[in-house]
Amino acid sequence: MKTIIVGAGGGGIASALLSAKRGDEVHLYESHSALGGCASWFKRSSYVFDAGATTLSGVGVGEPLGELFEILGHSPSLYPSDPGIVFHLNSGKVVHYYRDFEKWMKELHMHFPHLNHRPFWNDIYSINKKSWSLLRNVRTFPFTKLSDVLPVLKNPQFSSLIPFLGLSTEHMLKKYGLFDQDFVELVNGILLISAQAPSDKIPFIVGAMALSYPRETYAIYGGMKGLMDFFQLELNKLGVHLHLKSKVKTILNKGIELSDHERISADRLIVNLPVWNLSELSEGSLKKVFSKESQKRPGSWGAFTIYFGAKSNVNNLYHQIHLNHPVIKNYFVSFSIPGDELRAPRGYQAVSISTHVYAEEEISREMISKIIMDDFIKRFQVEDIKFLTTGTPKTFERYTGRKNGFVGGLPFLYGTNPQSLLSPVTKFKDIYRVGDTVFPGQGLCGVVAGALQLHYRLI
Repeated sequence: MKTIIVGAGGGGIASALLSAKRGDEVHLYESHSALGGCASWFKRSSYVFDAGATTLSGVGVGEPLGELFEILGHSPSLYPSDPGIVFHLNSGKVVHYYRDFEKWMKELHMHFPHLNHRPFWNDIYSINKKSWSLLRNVRTFPFTKLSDVLPVLKNPQFSSLIPFLGLSTEHMLKKYGLFDQDFVELVNGILLISAQAPSDKIPFIVGAMALSYPRETYAIYGGMKGLMDFFQLELNKLGVHLHLKSKVKTILNKGIELSDHERISADRLIVNLPVWNLSELSEGSLKKVFSKESQKRPGSWGAFTIYFGAKSNVNNLYHQIHLNHPVIKNYFVSFSIPGDELRAPRGYQAVSISTHVYAEEEISREMISKIIMDDFIKRFQVEDIKFLTTGTPKTFERYTGRKNGFVGGLPFLYGTNPQSLLSPVTKFKDIYRVGDTVFPGQGLCGVVAGALQLHYRLI
């Protein structure tokens, strides 16, 4: 079976590895010079910066990256971040999200002593565990027909999750008596990172998974470059034909056409592109169907990013800063692992900062950069800032090819019919899709989960 995969982001890489494991002859095409897509990297002198994604999660037993590493037989060198993320609230509270449950409860009680946290977070972790188990045991999600749902309905453990699709995360906060302004700000900050929307717009089953995410957060030695180097070695071992700097111009019914007009046929096509790009690149009957799907999904967030090296020794790697500012509501900071000389010289760290922006609006680089950097310098002990570089949605569009620089995928919003989600199975025989606009698809964890769902459908 000759399989062509378009796009070497996380979903495409996972699909190439899994296709090779199935015994396919695999060709992976990527327009950029490096693997990674929205989880790629770039270099400035002796500094290596994570261009988009900076954290890794879902590496535990039964979780997507953990399952992929299990299939491969080993994993890259990971650094457990504890606390997973530090949240700096508008009120001045600094909340550390610890791995250990009792330590996390103590932290929440210290900052919000009038609230009863334990029942809510017990439910969060229970639902999260059941949800990952569901995705591992039911390989027909997202559902495309009624028979796909039957394995869920027949299993009492999994069917107990269904009511949480019909309740918003905000509803559950009120039920547990946690609808406190500062606490809701913390919850919404966590949700925005991985679920892309606040508590009133996220169903509780998705909210539980998103709120569990910072509990086990990892960094990679060498950053995302280290992870992509690991994946490239695995692709080579499995005999995947990797075609970098190979831009796909058109998606065909039985293959692809490259920008140099070369046409390449395949038995199976897996497309790791956002829904908007897929509609633009396809032709004929494919274009008609994919364009209709993209029109129902008008867009996504964009990101404004800042990268620089600095003389520092910050041990807590990940921070979300909440600002009481009309332009920038919050921003996310990632420091490289202290002493990781694959990313920065000794005594220095590589820093990546990102904030959500509307992808199609005009952005003032100077204004946003000044707001964030003025605040950052007040909060963190850093000196000798080097190679400061900024990026906008247009930068992401130029380097990743993503329509309008959209990032973060499509959020699964409260009230969404699960059967309206994009499936990895298209209406066309032997044409499939993965990536962050196919649910589940938030971050590397989500796109790998989607690739695994497709893998087990194809076995």
